[in-house]
Amino acid sequence: ANLDLHTGQEILDILQRLNREKGVTIICATHDHRMMDICDRLMWIRDGMIDRIARRDEVHVEVGGIGGMEE
Repeated sequence: ANLDLHTGQEILDILQRLNREKGVTIICATHDHRMMDICDRLMWIRDGMIDRIARRDEVHVEVGGIGGMEE
């Protein structure tokens, strides 16, 4: 949701700990590519149907910058 970076990271840490220590499955719907860093598997939905499922190590995403912006 609309969280500051610190609070968002704290929530991600809690979710990762629940998954690792308790075996809880976390399902997160997002457009934020940074979430991929903590996922084991990814699922794409198209027109309400599962389009693709892949392990994180099978997926490569390149993120570009905004035109005219300096890095």
